[in-house]
Amino acid sequence: MNAQALKLSQLRIDGGTQPRVAINEEAVADYAERLREGVVLPPVVAFFDGVVYWLADGFHRYHAHRRAGRDTIAVDVHDGGLREAILYSVGANTEHGLRRTNEDKRKAVETMLTHEIASKDEQGKPWSDSSIARQCKVTHPFVAKVRQTIHTCNGYKYEPQQRTFTHPKTGKPTTMNTAKIGKSRAIPSARTPRSAVACNATTSEDCLTVAIPRNPKSAARTLMDTFGLKDAVDIAEYVLLMATDPQAAQSHSKPVL
Repeated sequence: MNAQALKLSQLRIDGGTQPRVAINEEAVADYAERLREGVVLPPVVAFFDGVVYWLADGFHRYHAHRRAGRDTIAVDVHDGGLREAILYSVGANTEHGLRRTNEDKRKAVETMLTHEIASKDEQGKPWSDSSIARQCKVTHPFVAKVRQTIHTCNGYKYEPQQRTFTHPKTGKPTTMNTAKIGKSRAIPSARTPRSAVACNATTSEDCLTVAIPRNPKSAARTLMDTFGLKDAVDIAEYVLLMATDPQAAQSHSKPVL
């Protein structure tokens, strides 16, 4: 493919095609210095949908050209729109250019898992781990690990992180790791653990389920640690009502978290 000389102003860089977490300013400065010395850098890659050129690879070279005072840049132009540019970008920089960090790889995988127009295949189905691994040029276990840390609740992306709440006994701020929420813990009992459901959706598919130990004290502690004192009380009252008067529970509003 022959590279075309395009004006920098013709390239769109705001469509979510930047595959890295951040621009490396040191690399930009180095590339800009090379340009001033007369070095010819490899062409960047863009996708053209008939109206817009979406930059998909070569963001450091793009910024280096701007810093060096250049008006134009060599571009390998592919047919396609923003979706094609995004899918190309997640696998860029694996064999050339600045080496990708683990954070860059994670961002690429997250893009294929969550992006509005790039998270599904041609049949409209979510990408499999193996497909994402091939496209992003990472390992299958890496994709599986990233997928486990991303949850969707009521249509919004939720990434487990730390949550701080006031401990009901000490009154002091307490931090908990919410990455465990929704995952069953090993319980030394052959009996199936109960569960608490937290959501404001109409279907169970959008709900967050937390395994609850059958021991009353352990169950109470798990609820408080997960949801905080007030919400834990609401859940406990609702579960108790379900156990003692199922008919009344049907007309009772479920706890909304």
